[in-house]
Amino acid sequence: MGETENRLLSVVEHWLPRMEVAGIPSATAKAVIESAGVWENWLPAWSAEGDRHAAMGAEALAAGRRITAGEAFARASLFYHFGQFMAFEDLAAKEKAAARKVELYRKAAPLLEVPGELIEVPFEGGVLRGCLRLPQGAGPHPLALIIPGSDSTKEEFPALERHFLIRGMATLSLDGPGQGEGRAHGHLRADIAPAIAAAIAAVSGKPGLSGQVGLVGMAFGGFLALRAASALKGLAGVISINGFYDLGALWPALPKVYQDNMTFALGGADVVESARRFTLAGAPAPAAPALVLHGGRDKIFPPSEAQKCADACTAGAELHVMPTGNHVCNNIPWLYRPLVADWLADRFRG
Repeated sequence: MGETENRLLSVVEHWLPRMEVAGIPSATAKAVIESAGVWENWLPAWSAEGDRHAAMGAEALAAGRRITAGEAFARASLFYHFGQFMAFEDLAAKEKAAARKVELYRKAAPLLEVPGELIEVPFEGGVLRGCLRLPQGAGPHPLALIIPGSDSTKEEFPALERHFLIRGMATLSLDGPGQGEGRAHGHLRADIAPAIAAAIAAVSGKPGLSGQVGLVGMAFGGFLALRAASALKGLAGVISINGFYDLGALWPALPKVYQDNMTFALGGADVVESARRFTLAGAPAPAAPALVLHGGRDKIFPPSEAQKCADACTAGAELHVMPTGNHVCNNIPWLYRPLVADWLADRFRG
């Protein structure tokens, strides 16, 4: 079997449950993968499926079917997202697909069942972008601020956001520096507390928000959330889902497909040296209580990282290692997603 076939199988092995839980039906995802056949066809196959759903959205919108249109545009954005998220061979094609993803989600957001507002956050002479959604019912509402990982972005999170929204929490999914539209600010950085603080300031005082904030980070974002929580005062809580304690120490054992991901995300002449900056060792402890959750079958960040992360949380940490969970536990979303949403809701209630 050739290198390109190995890449396709590796991506499917690690991330197919993630595609499904994001909102792409399993049968559809598998049909697109089968139509691609080999890695060289991955991005074109997912883009073509994205175009098909975008056309469905345009047709529904023209007919005045706004909810149907919003759902179709959101799905189309997801197809483009997963088409480009591990495609590093042709960076121009990757960038074009990522731009199409953003364009389609901008169409989707105001049409969703719980509408989203695209937020611009002033930051370092430019802007960061996020999507703010407010739940139905009387406010004001506390805010779950969702931090993506190394290759996830705000466009991936409507299905996750629902778990917070139906429990009365607002959501702000943010592309931080090096994430999604935040690539304009350079590569991933270990300390995103200033970016999170800027995002909180940008929505401060908005009608419907109570001012209470909790952080939710997944995978690489789980590490970022714990690091940021050490510098942000007044957080109700911080959640790290399948994060890590020390990326540099993990580097030799990371799957090849993830090392390629890191090479793109971290940049620099020496990616291993860049990875060593992403550690909780020697960093101040989070100032808020933490929930540390991990899948026992994670093949990217081993579950032993969870105990190390919990031990670093001197303000208190609740630790759950789910034995059957994969990376980010996306194979058991019915278990982990309600758990994290309920935990944060409890923190907001004090």
